[in-house]
Amino acid sequence: MHPRFQRLLGSNGFSIGLELLLDNDWSSDGQRLRIEEERPFGVHDLKQHAAMARLADNAGYRALWVRDVPVYEPNFGDAAQAFETFSYLGYLAGITENTMLGTAAVVLPLRQPWLTLKAATSVDELSDGRLLLGVASGDRPMEYPLFGVDYDQRG
Repeated sequence: MHPRFQRLLGSNGFSIGLELLLDNDWSSDGQRLRIEEERPFGVHDLKQHAAMARLADNAGYRALWVRDVPVYEPNFGDAAQAFETFSYLGYLAGITENTMLGTAAVVLPLRQPWLTLKAATSVDELSDGRLLLGVASGDRPMEYPLFGVDYDQRG
């Protein structure tokens, strides 16, 4: 195991992380608040975001995971990511110190490979080696035509 990962993950091989965004849109109170604030579904309440990310960092969570969802599709049935993945991880790198920062997962067919490599390397360097880079072929068919990529050939 790379020394940086050993330092961050420890020796027991088990860890608990959180998938971001850290908000309460899925609770009944969160839905009520979203409606009161006239935020559309899928637009996150970020007022406590930094404080919650720091709390997770200081509480010993081993990783904060960010999804790569380029386009919000309300019919897909889950929440989308409010921010571009690597920009968001750069922000998290600046406000956390202890947790690994993971992508769950970068949709490679929709990204230019060299720019993806540069973005990932930048986050890894800015976070002192805390990036966990997960990659995938994607699962939202409606995104592919927007990027000029054939969904059936994404693998």
